Amino acid sequence: MSSIDSILERVRPVLEDLENNHRISTKVGVDRDAGIIRIYGEDSDYIKRASSGLAEMLELAYTTAEHHPYWAVLYHAVEISKIALEKWNSDLTADQISEMSWRCDEIKMGLDKLSSK
Repeated sequence: MSSIDSILERVRPVLEDLENNHRISTKVGVDRDAGIIRIYGEDSDYIKRASSGLAEMLELAYTTAEHHPYWAVLYHAVEISKIALEKWNSDLTADQISEMSWRCDEIKMGLDKLSSK
């Protein structure tokens, strides 16, 4: 049994107790390849989950040195995704569209730089 399965085996009874005795619904997501267990509360939805995952990508993008060859691609793609998720249920402003377009240009330049190596 893998360590992720061992953890999951210990967590499930707690989640079942929350469901049965406290009427708290949860959902469990397991990514065995990454060794990650995600526990979602009852107010979670796809946008909130995507935003949470994006927060991890933002942390990586913000802490990666600009000299890393993939930095520009990751950083600008994450910023575009952040804007899109924040405005998922509303309209993008002209300024946001302009910023996203500029970031697409930055991604293109980053990719061009990578392909010229």
